[in-house]
Amino acid sequence: MEVAIKLLGSYCRISLYCKPVQSLAYRFASESNEKFGKELLPSEKRFDEVAIELRTKQTFLNVIDNFCKKQMHARGHVEFINSALKYMKEYGLQKDLDIYKSLLNIFPKGPMIPTNVFQRRFLYFPQQQICCVKLLDEMEWFGVQPDKEIHDLVVNAFGEWNYATKKVKRMLYWMPKLKHSNTYLDRRKIEGKKLSAVDLGYLALKMISRDPGTRITLVGINDTELSESDRWLLSAQSHLQKKLLRSLEKNTTLYVDGPNKVYLMDHCIEYVGLFSDPKSSQYYEKYEEDDLDEDFENWRSEWDGGYEKRSKYNIHEQQHETILALSVFGRVCRETAVAWISHLQEINPSLHTARVLFRTKQASETQIIQLS
Repeated sequence: MEVAIKLLGSYCRISLYCKPVQSLAYRFASESNEKFGKELLPSEKRFDEVAIELRTKQTFLNVIDNFCKKQMHARGHVEFINSALKYMKEYGLQKDLDIYKSLLNIFPKGPMIPTNVFQRRFLYFPQQQICCVKLLDEMEWFGVQPDKEIHDLVVNAFGEWNYATKKVKRMLYWMPKLKHSNTYLDRRKIEGKKLSAVDLGYLALKMISRDPGTRITLVGINDTELSESDRWLLSAQSHLQKKLLRSLEKNTTLYVDGPNKVYLMDHCIEYVGLFSDPKSSQYYEKYEEDDLDEDFENWRSEWDGGYEKRSKYNIHEQQHETILALSVFGRVCRETAVAWISHLQEINPSLHTARVLFRTKQASETQIIQLS
């Protein structure tokens, strides 16, 4: 029997050993698995494997295009969009409207639109709608104004009156109204402009100095220890603050505190203030209680007897301190603070008789220097 099988194998030229066939099949299977694995990369690796120096807008759009081309079926777009939202800030694209449009365009068009009352009533395709609302929340957080195309992309994916569509409709209504609601800052002076540190410091002092008579002065510093870019400071002081300085008694202790932080949209500005202790328990209040007597017979004028004239406090006399001046330094250090006080002494001679205590923070240290 064995001899017959061998003769049959030699005549038909059929190999009786399956090991080469198995190894060949295994090699083909491994190659197909590697190719299939490349197509099914985790969404985060698609953005993470890009080198840091190559992380640009075009690279981000290329990753989105590659994902759309390889996805023959509408799967994995929720995970991909969530991963893209995580890496948008690393690519510096969190305020780019075109990127949000490209991400919204990933959602399949048609299948997720509700077709009956029950689908409209309940959250149809909940994961997809939650992902879309999350993307719109990111736009709202970073102040990206949606347009008609954003609205059309959401409507084509989820229908006219769905949860995600209601979100984008509310954004289209409210965000243009609230864009310029900040009465203290005109964002048109910052958006889309490359401003220097001096320009940002000027806008910051103008925003926090609510006295209309405040004058902001740019002062140069002649100090070789500082770099050329740090040899400047901005000083803000009004006539009311100068009057408060003149009314101080001799040897009054003043404090230079800072730096404190104020934000101009995405820019963080550090400023320093010259403060003094409050004179009395009375201080400025924006909203005062009107205790006017309604009986006309009890009204008194300045020429009548028994009239008590109340002293009015200005906006600089706050509850815990009196603000005498504000400044933005090119670099917060002892040399810049001393140069600022020297500048204030030139325009406020009464400052020579006061004691100035420096409490400026530099890194993790606190500098306390007395200037008499």
